[in-house]
Amino acid sequence: MLRATPAFYRPATRAFTSVLPHMPARALAPVQSPGPARRLAPVQPFVPIRPRARMLVTSVTLFVLLVSANLSTPLFSLLEVKLSMSSLGTALAFSSYVLALIAGLVASRRLADTANRRTVLLASVVAAALATAGLAFAPSLGWFCVARAVQGVAIACATGTGSGALRALSPDRPALVGRLTLLATSGGVAVGPILGGALSLAGANDTGPTPFLTGPLVLPYLAVAAALVLLVPVILVVAPHRECVPRLAPSTLALPDAPEQLPETRGIRTHSSPSPSPRSLRAFRVAAATGFLSFTVFGFCLSLAPTHFAGIAGTDSRLTIGLLAAVTLAASALTQLVPLRGEWRVRVGLLTLAAALVGVAAAGPLHSVVLLISASALAGVGQGIAFQAAFTAATAAVEPERHASTVNAIYTVTYLGSALPVIGLGLLAERLGLTTAVTVFAVVVAAACAALAVFARPRH
Repeated sequence: MLRATPAFYRPATRAFTSVLPHMPARALAPVQSPGPARRLAPVQPFVPIRPRARMLVTSVTLFVLLVSANLSTPLFSLLEVKLSMSSLGTALAFSSYVLALIAGLVASRRLADTANRRTVLLASVVAAALATAGLAFAPSLGWFCVARAVQGVAIACATGTGSGALRALSPDRPALVGRLTLLATSGGVAVGPILGGALSLAGANDTGPTPFLTGPLVLPYLAVAAALVLLVPVILVVAPHRECVPRLAPSTLALPDAPEQLPETRGIRTHSSPSPSPRSLRAFRVAAATGFLSFTVFGFCLSLAPTHFAGIAGTDSRLTIGLLAAVTLAASALTQLVPLRGEWRVRVGLLTLAAALVGVAAAGPLHSVVLLISASALAGVGQGIAFQAAFTAATAAVEPERHASTVNAIYTVTYLGSALPVIGLGLLAERLGLTTAVTVFAVVVAAACAALAVFARPRH
């Protein structure tokens, strides 16, 4: 008597993929059976080695990379003297990093999903370490901008690749991966100014035989460069080379509005995604616009805000300046620890950010430190809520093998907000003065946030 063949081993591709929808059709391997007929045997699902340790190392790597890029925030007052910079020069010194980062994000969109992730992270860490050490000895604004640009390219390559590695290690939890990515990046952005100010003070009073290596503009950069170098052997040990090869290499960019790729054979399911729905397109655009506006605020906090905040607080302490600049960034990072849910998050977050920016604008003319700190913290909470919701919704809609380049696409637009508006603010400060320019800047960005909150209303 013949036994019925289980549905799991039936040769029909559609029946098999209904059992394992996450496996592509080409994962099926024909196997010779004792009888005249052939059947398809399933390939065992991929189980990564040491997933938790690798997720931890990847998150820490992203965190330290972003710390290295934001050490300069409380040091710009000293750099203005050393490099003879004006407010526009400070904006250019900051924007050189952001513009290079944007160019790197555009250039590495395919690389993020196809190259060996360990190789990309190692190259990024080494390049960032050399560039961070180079900042300590930059003799002019031009050389400083070149080193900042190298940092930007390195972090651009690591951002999408690192987030893609997290998604590959935890493919069934895209919301957790999104929060980890934002926590690592925003946490590094927040800690960078604080650590830069603290290390600068630690080296300021040095009277030892090596002031060349421990000065206030040298020690912060060399210490973080050394931390980056120490990550290299950790990555080599924890992440095996073969384990870090992307399982499926997409043949198209992971943009939500990319055209559908036709399958090579009819009737066979491929790994290409179907045409995006209008709702997924809208999610991507809301995420990009939210990122642009929120990183406009971040760019201000990391460039011209320290000088403005120091004037309001009446202090020249670099640690205090770093702490004031990091209030918004730290509040945003801490918000990523809270797993909020609901369609209300984008709108409420944007409206909160708009109200907080009005408070920041009023703190200058009123010379109120309390209002400045309160409004800055509220701005970070609003930004964190809005961007967490928009970013997670946009990235969760794509397949894991396209996650990295989708992150790159979102951050390409997002980081434009850290560059172009900041350059405009620097030009405006040259004409109107910093306090007036910051007031105009904050009001304009607040109005844009309110307008986006109206546009982001869900359409059922």
